[in-house]
Amino acid sequence: MARGRRKPETDTELLEFVTAEEPVEARPRGRKARKAAKQEAKAAREAAKAEVPKRQGRFGVRSMGIAYEAFQSLRGRSMRTWMTAIGIALGIAATVATVGLSSTSAAAIAERFNATEATQVTVSFSNNMRDAGFAPTLDASERVRSIIGVENAGIFCTSSEERKASRTETQDYTRDVPVLGMEPGAMEAYGFTFVEGAAFDTGHVVRDDKVAIVDESAARDLGYASLEGGPMIYLNGEEYALVGVYTAPEGEAKLTGAVIIPPTPCTAADPAYGAAEVFIRTDLGAADKVAQTAPTAVFPEGADNLSVTKPSDLRNFRKGVENEMQALLLGLAGVSLVIGAVSVSNTALVSVMERRSEIGLRRAVGAARRAVAMQFVWESTLIGLIGGLFGTVLGVNVTAVVSLYRDWQIVFDPMLFAAGPVIGAVVGVVAGVYPAWRASRIPPAVTLRA
Repeated sequence: MARGRRKPETDTELLEFVTAEEPVEARPRGRKARKAAKQEAKAAREAAKAEVPKRQGRFGVRSMGIAYEAFQSLRGRSMRTWMTAIGIALGIAATVATVGLSSTSAAAIAERFNATEATQVTVSFSNNMRDAGFAPTLDASERVRSIIGVENAGIFCTSSEERKASRTETQDYTRDVPVLGMEPGAMEAYGFTFVEGAAFDTGHVVRDDKVAIVDESAARDLGYASLEGGPMIYLNGEEYALVGVYTAPEGEAKLTGAVIIPPTPCTAADPAYGAAEVFIRTDLGAADKVAQTAPTAVFPEGADNLSVTKPSDLRNFRKGVENEMQALLLGLAGVSLVIGAVSVSNTALVSVMERRSEIGLRRAVGAARRAVAMQFVWESTLIGLIGGLFGTVLGVNVTAVVSLYRDWQIVFDPMLFAAGPVIGAVVGVVAGVYPAWRASRIPPAVTLRA
């Protein structure tokens, strides 16, 4: 026979007895029932949590409060702040000036290319055509000059070997010089300038007169002080009347130290001279169209046999120059930025070491590690931002001064005005991460040791 439970005799036993006799709720049976019960319990906890009022953070631990404290901290050490910001400013100035000067100089080089190479077209006969007796005529160059977009054009060719030039028929003193046959139109297309006399004209060419002009360096070497008295020049003993002394156009090495005669050897397909060419000066932007039309005007019977030299694509040229200069100079600017970042990081780390007691006191009164770290990140960011602002202004001024000194048109991307301060702030953030981490690891007990 089973023994029954003993009746309670004291108040404590009575309370335990009543509790034990209370019915226990049955646990939900089945997966769905248990899942529904968990969801109800979770909803109840969230509702209870929502009823509890949120704790309002103090001003010093909120983001704007931390930023304000960082600003006040920097104000208290203004000299150190400015010296550190100068390091960032120099790096940003170098970056901004590098990008601005590379763009400006690339534009200046492209503009110079526009004024010279971009307006030059050359139509050339081959040596095989010369050997077969084919050569341009004076009418051919006239047809080329009538093409829309052509400023001037003319035939020229260069001697296969240098000739001995002398002032006297007996050739007491000689100098080896290249000899070119050239039309007056080609001289104008090249942009000849004369220091003595003038170029021979079309009448000399038509009559096949024995006249010549000489580069000033060759004239000086041969002893031509002036053209008074109608001096003569002898080329391998052949006499020519010297009518002008010219200065070779910039960048035209083949015309330096040369003697130029009428283009008779060119039109006669003289084997002692190279194959004839027609040099064309075009309006800016007309070179491509002229290059397509000129061969037919020069030699209608066999335009496909002629070779045409025209300027390269200016867009690729300019982009290549700009990329090369930026790659070189941005490397130097990057070094400056790294130096600035190291300077900021070093200053922030020294500040952490000096303020250990202050940081420990903050931690002792309840400041979180995150709040301490954020304050030092904000300090580094503000230093970087200040350096970025002043560095951008300095970089723009450097670009302007150099451009004005070199007489360049300033080419500056407006995005750099915003990029400079942003880069400075980013450098400040990166530089302040480690010092901020060190500051957050300082324990509150440091205050007691101090």
